Amino acid sequence: MSEKKKNWLINSIWLITIVPLAIAWYMAFTGTGLPGSTKNKGELMPSGLVVPQQLIDAQQSHWGIVVVSDQCNDLCQQQVYRAQQLYLSMGKHAERLQTVWVSNDTRRETTELTVNVAFKKPGGQAGQSTGLITMETEFKKMAQINDNATFRWFNDNQVPWQDHSIFFVDPNGILVLRFDPELPGRDMMSDIKWLLKASRLG
Repeated sequence: MSEKKKNWLINSIWLITIVPLAIAWYMAFTGTGLPGSTKNKGELMPSGLVVPQQLIDAQQSHWGIVVVSDQCNDLCQQQVYRAQQLYLSMGKHAERLQTVWVSNDTRRETTELTVNVAFKKPGGQAGQSTGLITMETEFKKMAQINDNATFRWFNDNQVPWQDHSIFFVDPNGILVLRFDPELPGRDMMSDIKWLLKASRLG
């Protein structure tokens, strides 16, 4: 085989391998060419944001479901709980995920958290008031980082964590998506499943 034909064959194999993956990532991140039901519901983060190494290590080569907080108020505690529930609801996909809580409050650990969850009174009609119930919850599947430098990275890069959004980080530490606290869990699951399907990472 001539050198020219050999080079052409190598280039063709390379293109066959790389191009479909590049197209899949482009479609996942932009929604171009996808039905409306699969377009991302979360907010795409600016490209090139790589989280600190300590957070990457905590993900253990998995995709990260991440909550960031300073003093962990009731909303923060609910979001930490939601992150864990999101992980547990992913079924077979959960083995590719790791939940992480980044906190600037060195006094708090997941073992100390209690969660206030809204509930509707039994037998109540639509529109009636709801109440709050305090739940003791174990956070066995969540890694915790009490590190000021890691916490400061989110402020230094103007990543909007103050509403206790849930973030999705790829196994290489690239910050991919931000999930607003009001976003339904099914929409977060849809985005996560699509990215896991589109990528072999993790």
